[in-house]
Amino acid sequence: MMQVIAVAAGGALGSVLRFGIQKMFNLNFPYGTFAVNVVGCFLAGCFLAQFNRGISATLFLFLMTGFCGGFTTFSAFSTESVQMILANRWIHVSLYIIASLTLGLLATFLGFKIFSE
Repeated sequence: MMQVIAVAAGGALGSVLRFGIQKMFNLNFPYGTFAVNVVGCFLAGCFLAQFNRGISATLFLFLMTGFCGGFTTFSAFSTESVQMILANRWIHVSLYIIASLTLGLLATFLGFKIFSE
């Protein structure tokens, strides 16, 4: 039961934070979603490194499954990409997809490397 509470609490916190960031920064381009996905990927790498160093499984569930799961938003990324495609905004959607995937992977790796040494 404690694991479920940890995931729920982390998810609520991450979701509310993502909602606020998206409201502030998603103007003509989904800057907020882009930012939370890159930051969330970095945090995922940090949390994974800490889990490998021995943080509790419950804390890991709170941070990774809960917080990062609620904070990052691949479903919003996909929906926004499709909306740009439907609006024939090909340059924007291409940049968004390439930058999100590239920086997300790099941020995850960087977070892992920084916190695993």
